[in-house]
Amino acid sequence: MTYKIIIGRNQSDRELFGEKGTVYLGKLYVKMGQYTSLSNPVYMDVARTHVILVCGKRGSGKSYSLSVIAEEISRLPPEVKNKMTVLFFDTMGIFWTMKYPNTRQEDLLHQWELEPEGLDINIFTPKGFYEEYKQKGIPTDYRFALKTGELNAADWCSVFEIKLTDSVGILIERIITQLKEEKSDYSIQDILARIRLDVKAEKNTRDATENRFIAADGWGLFDTD
Repeated sequence: MTYKIIIGRNQSDRELFGEKGTVYLGKLYVKMGQYTSLSNPVYMDVARTHVILVCGKRGSGKSYSLSVIAEEISRLPPEVKNKMTVLFFDTMGIFWTMKYPNTRQEDLLHQWELEPEGLDINIFTPKGFYEEYKQKGIPTDYRFALKTGELNAADWCSVFEIKLTDSVGILIERIITQLKEEKSDYSIQDILARIRLDVKAEKNTRDATENRFIAADGWGLFDTD
């Protein structure tokens, strides 16, 4: 007889909620000699707040584990899942596949008494790549951008991983301060134009600063609006 293990739920909550508000993670397995068998199902509590660390070496299943949690949350009853949101910052472009059922591993899913299932997720793509993704057939629902004028000099230095006291940081602070005094809406092209006009910084500093903003412009992430 198997016992359902619920991670993160104490006995009092188990008596209060039962198994409601839990997500299915998988099963423990027991190895006896040459034989390995699946045993207790493992669930995780999502009715309470928790801090969770998912760690492991590359390829060990960290992203897979996170997607399992997200998928299971999306499969909860409406009265539970409508009170929470899963948000992925997907810099590797791997979680959009959750839109499609996993028919490639259909036989394996059946062994776990699961069915391939596509999920109703919303995919936001940087504005600069939205149309390109559409043309390539990569599913995306909404475009998004960060307003260039909302970033201050310290923000840009953080983006570029430099110090405000570096020569490039000093030039960035001077340029951004000038632009903010003149207008609230400006683009990276406006920043680049102002860098090229600067006469206080040395040429190598201007070049280094310009190169960073050219790279940032190529990310398709920043926009005047």
